[in-house]
Amino acid sequence: MGTREELIHRVTQEVMKIYNVSPDSSKTPDASSVAGRTGTVKGNRAAAILKDTGPQEVRSALILTCGNSKMASETVAHFKEIKSRYRQVRVLMSDNAKQVFASKSRPFAGFEYAMDESGIDGLSVFDDVFVLNPTLNTLSKMAALQADNIVARTARQCLLWGKPVTILLEEIPSLPAGMMDEFNSILQKLTRYGYCFEGDAAVACATPAQIPTAPSAFSGTAAMPTTAKINPMVRDKFPVPAHSAELARMIDHTLLKAEAIKPDFEKLCNEAAQYIFASVCVNPAWVKFCADRLKGTPVQICTVIGFPLGATTPEVKAFETKNAVDNGATEIDMVINIGALKSKDYDLVKRDIEAVVKAASPHIVKVIFETALLSREEIIIACKLSKDAGAHFVKTSTGFSKGGATVEHIRLMRNAVGPDIGVKASGGVRDLATAKAMIEAGANRVGASSSVEIVSGKATSGGGY
Repeated sequence: MGTREELIHRVTQEVMKIYNVSPDSSKTPDASSVAGRTGTVKGNRAAAILKDTGPQEVRSALILTCGNSKMASETVAHFKEIKSRYRQVRVLMSDNAKQVFASKSRPFAGFEYAMDESGIDGLSVFDDVFVLNPTLNTLSKMAALQADNIVARTARQCLLWGKPVTILLEEIPSLPAGMMDEFNSILQKLTRYGYCFEGDAAVACATPAQIPTAPSAFSGTAAMPTTAKINPMVRDKFPVPAHSAELARMIDHTLLKAEAIKPDFEKLCNEAAQYIFASVCVNPAWVKFCADRLKGTPVQICTVIGFPLGATTPEVKAFETKNAVDNGATEIDMVINIGALKSKDYDLVKRDIEAVVKAASPHIVKVIFETALLSREEIIIACKLSKDAGAHFVKTSTGFSKGGATVEHIRLMRNAVGPDIGVKASGGVRDLATAKAMIEAGANRVGASSSVEIVSGKATSGGGY
């Protein structure tokens, strides 16, 4: 146990938090006592790095610290700066950090957050999360989705909860050229996952990685800053169309309702031929009918495989795909094995996609994730598996589950797959504004049953596939 004075200080801090009284920062050891440097200089540097939009009177922040002894003074300065802006601040330290800071006047006394393996759910109460000067080892573990230390595990969990997670990296390590390339790759990967950067890392890697800063870190809103930007190189490759004819060529005109009858499909094909939509998307039983109706037009014939649950075997999906192609399908939208993905049976997920890609070759394959059922981490993993399996698109939803496409998920998927393969927004896209928002976020194909209303700018009363 610490000294009597430390105990009194900790109790006082907790009482003041309960009554919403700002702690007296003069009670906290100055940064100069940590590493023999002037606290004022480091404090100014911390204030300059952190985007200041005023004090946070009702928000709380969680600070994650590593055992980066070389940056101990900077870490304490950042802590003091964050503490001055939030009503409540707690500090979660790695095992190495406990050793580093225990011998340096305990700068976080009264703010430590004790957490065992069962206590991670308690972290959901925090509004914003900051990782202060993480070590290269921790960054590499975060990029590899490894969670064998408390900082990497907590940062990942907070990101999956939708918390804004900002990495403050004040100093870029001096590494040989090859290792520096790998370090930059780590930063880019973390950015694609949704982490934001402040400090020298954001500046040094802004050009190649387009790493976003965290403008909402002190904005008083819990909205995730991680989806505020998309790599401009990707956006330039998939611009928002200026004319309805260009937009039409990005839309899969869709009719997947079980009760649809022959006249409905005749109307679907006539509209597709008139507006020159990218494709008509129909259930396999209607592929041949639509292929015959649209023969001689540029409209593709898209069908769905393993629809809508994705729970059939790779062999069944491959047979279904081959049969659809034989009947005239030129694009295949398959549903991923959602249960296998959530069970972390990634080998099965990849084989499932590969089976369809092989059976459909050389035709386009789009992989449907059902993003409403997945976490951010699972979406990122699904993107990687789809890309590795040779798919041509990743797609949000079937339109038959509890949620459809969102701008956030489109941005996440586009940043995960890069500019090399397509992203399709489907589920709930029923008007022009929503379609353009999806394209602006990174989609280059849209699935919709309200396609005519979208390209004509008319309102729609809803409906579905």
